[in-house]
Amino acid sequence: MDALEKAIADEMWRQSCLFWAQRNITNEKGRRLEFSDHRFLKDIYDDWTPVQVVRKASQVGYSTMEILKSFYAAKFRGYNIIYTLPTFSDVSQFVPSKVNTIIGNNLNLQDWTQDKDTIFQKKIGDGFIYFRGTFTSGKEKMESGVGIMFSSDLNIHDECDRSDQVILEQYESRLEASKFAGRWYFSNPTSPNTASQKIWEVSDQKHWFVKCSHCNKWQYLDYWKNIKNDKYVCQYCEKEITDKDRMGGQWVKKYKDREISGYWIPHMICPWIPASKIAEQERTKTKQFFYNFVLGLPYIGSDVVVNQDVILKAVDLSSLNKKEHNVLGVDQGLKKHWVLMNTQGIFALGKTDSWQDIEQLIKLYDVELCIIDALPDLTEPRKIRDKYPGKIWLNYFKKEVRKADYISWDYKTHTVFSDRTKIIQNTIDKFVNREVRIQMNPEELGEYVKHWTALYKVVEKDNLGIERDSWESTGDDHFVFATLYAIIGMEKAEKGGTEIREWSGEKKPYDGLAPSIIDEIKRQEKFD
Repeated sequence: MDALEKAIADEMWRQSCLFWAQRNITNEKGRRLEFSDHRFLKDIYDDWTPVQVVRKASQVGYSTMEILKSFYAAKFRGYNIIYTLPTFSDVSQFVPSKVNTIIGNNLNLQDWTQDKDTIFQKKIGDGFIYFRGTFTSGKEKMESGVGIMFSSDLNIHDECDRSDQVILEQYESRLEASKFAGRWYFSNPTSPNTASQKIWEVSDQKHWFVKCSHCNKWQYLDYWKNIKNDKYVCQYCEKEITDKDRMGGQWVKKYKDREISGYWIPHMICPWIPASKIAEQERTKTKQFFYNFVLGLPYIGSDVVVNQDVILKAVDLSSLNKKEHNVLGVDQGLKKHWVLMNTQGIFALGKTDSWQDIEQLIKLYDVELCIIDALPDLTEPRKIRDKYPGKIWLNYFKKEVRKADYISWDYKTHTVFSDRTKIIQNTIDKFVNREVRIQMNPEELGEYVKHWTALYKVVEKDNLGIERDSWESTGDDHFVFATLYAIIGMEKAEKGGTEIREWSGEKKPYDGLAPSIIDEIKRQEKFD
């Protein structure tokens, strides 16, 4: 492309409606792009601020816009772009169903993508777009590693709040050689602790202001102030805010001198969504769903996040822990995080690189019961279990454990199967209700608290469309799971072995586990 052609393209881009309209671009559903109902997107199409962050409700046309902007950046600016989604499975669905369909619907874009066009990579002009997931395992981990090796001019993080926050941060290193070094984050918000929400807090925080056609007052739409009796109304004169009023809004910065460009896109600014639908969702959906997917806001209610106060209120130093009849919970990974407790409360915690240190803890504190995370290392935990029969149990998480108490015990293999979501919620409830005490000084709990505050609850639909709660994490959570295992052990110890119902034999203990996990367990059993 010569300099004149590029200059013309840049000028047309500054008038994005004209740029795309002249090409008759259609989305993945075959509908032509329009900037009447979606007028609030026009300024964002034109925005090339290196660092951008967007809090958004669901289905507002944002992913389509970012796909087109990434095509333009590769074609006319020669950028290499890393486009991330939460998982590689998401990439495998998103690229064929959305990206490739947009290309297939538009001859211009087909001409741009004739070379090296795959699900994970597209060459457009002199630039490349690499599509990558963040949560990885097995072969996907290798693919992710390759992704982190690419140099990039622009990282676009789609659904970043539901992505692995550590991987997102690692991708920043791929921008070091770029003059532009762009980072664009957008997502339905989840927790205020994610990277994108922290970036939002230091952005200019643009809100879509609309002008009441009756009293001429400008205002941004607030659900509790602007929706009454299933209608949009003015906060000042309480007369109706029309769809035309909402379409004719404009972005206003809350903070004028900040370099990071931020936008908030709730459903209230979408002219095709009536107030009655939003009000109905507020009445029928969970608070978390309503905040995240309708208002485009993180929900910070006590039922979906664990804040510092919940944990520190459990601190009780009124008595000295006798350190008798102790239970140990161990979460394994690169480091082994451990929590020691008894009926008086949690009295010690830490982390180590060595399984020998874990064994020393068992001896030093005369641990009566120890629950260890069964994965990822199967070998060493099994050796310790076999060395102390009946004292060491390995935990596997299963969905919908059949027992009413969400825990099943297999006495033949000293394995415990627990429902991950239910055990997390049970443990949080114990902290909230002061049923678990922490007998340690608050200044010793900095990392412990940090691991708990990384948790947040999401609502997901299963294959049958049934909504189910799930706890996710924005960072390290190893002390959380070490605590869960210790709590499981305490509940068994308090009930007594005879009161715990053994595995009924109706199903194999492996039922409900991932096939790859079952294969690895069976492989290890052959060597035992």
